[in-house]
Amino acid sequence: MPQFGLLVVPVFLFLRMLSGSTSPLDSLPEPLFLILHASPTVHFVIFAQAVLFRDAGLVAVLPQLAVVSLLGAGFLAIALLRFRRMLTLQA
Repeated sequence: MPQFGLLVVPVFLFLRMLSGSTSPLDSLPEPLFLILHASPTVHFVIFAQAVLFRDAGLVAVLPQLAVVSLLGAGFLAIALLRFRRMLTLQA
């Protein structure tokens, strides 16, 4: 379990620093910009900034909510498949 903690800290720091909350996404190189759009943190930051700073309504943030929901559903499906596989290997 300590190895997981040591692995998670750099990943979370990397995602947090490149999510667009501390630096603009437009300043990133194009390949990194495209890769980071697979991360839910980028879409959450766009959503949160629109609501907090621009008082955006639901219609304005619906695309980001949809992307975060789809990414969450995809990651949940992957986790469930891995969990089922883990259970069948132990039995």
